[in-house]
Amino acid sequence: MSYLVDNENPNAKLRDNGKKGHYYPTRSKDIQGIVVHTAEGGTKAINIAKYLSTTDRTASAHVVIDDEEIVELVPDNFTAFHCRGSNSKSLGLEIAYFAAKWGEDPVYEEAVIALSASWCAEKANLYNIPMERVTIDEWNAGKKGFISHAECDPGRRTDPGANFDWDKFFAYMKGLSVDSTEFEEVIEESEKIEEVKEETKVYDFSVVPKWPGRLFKRNNPLIRGKDVADWQKAVGGLSGDGIYGGKSEQACIKFQKEHGLKADGIVGKITWDTTFAYQKK
Repeated sequence: MSYLVDNENPNAKLRDNGKKGHYYPTRSKDIQGIVVHTAEGGTKAINIAKYLSTTDRTASAHVVIDDEEIVELVPDNFTAFHCRGSNSKSLGLEIAYFAAKWGEDPVYEEAVIALSASWCAEKANLYNIPMERVTIDEWNAGKKGFISHAECDPGRRTDPGANFDWDKFFAYMKGLSVDSTEFEEVIEESEKIEEVKEETKVYDFSVVPKWPGRLFKRNNPLIRGKDVADWQKAVGGLSGDGIYGGKSEQACIKFQKEHGLKADGIVGKITWDTTFAYQKK
């Protein structure tokens, strides 16, 4: 499903696919990289998608992402109107946040960066995009990679913001793309598993199921799903009801402490993989 294709914009032009929208249903150039934006319209991806499906501004993107949801806006082979001068050679990622607010809501920010990274990792692998930032000169010269909206349009844009955590963004992204033989290097870059003196713990990352691409955290409304249930069964001591509530959070913190991870009660990529890789005696 592509939201802007399925929900025609009455204020946009009729396109060659027979639908109205702020996009071209074709692409004139190969995908060189991904332009990273903040949507500047709140923290709910669906609300931003609804705005883009009704506005008379010639604006769109390929995807908008919040802390829990990825809303695909147009297919990758469409040209979205997201970055002046770069539309035809890029994918547009809109993060549901504000360029000036990074640092104000760490829990939301961690989740939205992780989920955005999951989408980007898939696209980077699909289109052979290196997981690194490029300068505007490199971008203009055709080098593949990731670039901010501000760097592409410095006279008008500042997003995704001076305090956007690019290091964390790429750390999550690389963690999602590596195989089991490379996983220990990713841990060293993000949340290194420290040796526990009381016992030697054994991990087999080759048996880890694919991370679902979303963070489990105590939330309102509560996060639910089969992926939650699978993690609950793997960590042990839980009913496996698929609801991430207080007991799940406590079990997560206990597990993280025992395995030298950041004890924040949030099941992200590192905690997920470590849970399933741990070979219980």
